Amino acid sequence: MALSDVELTVNLYTEGDKFFDLLKAAVRDWQGGWGHERERAAYAMELYERSLKLMRAHLEEAKAKAEGGYFTDQDRRILNRTEEKLAYWEKKLEEIRK
Repeated sequence: MALSDVELTVNLYTEGDKFFDLLKAAVRDWQGGWGHERERAAYAMELYERSLKLMRAHLEEAKAKAEGGYFTDQDRRILNRTEEKLAYWEKKLEEIRK
């Protein structure tokens, strides 16, 4: 495996709060800085947005599967909690864009 093939996996359900908080802090700290800092902020914003899209897509897929078959109260709680987390981090994204 070449060094360029290294990948990082983040479980957005279990580690998403820390991950998004880290990206939010990076954007806020670097967006008004020097050129290389603004580039880092832009990359952090890109990661943030891509992660939210992935989280939204996964949530919609999970909802479709759950509603099409066996849908327990625990499934409903997990989906509701994930929707709450997603809404929270989308709101935070709008705040850092301002």
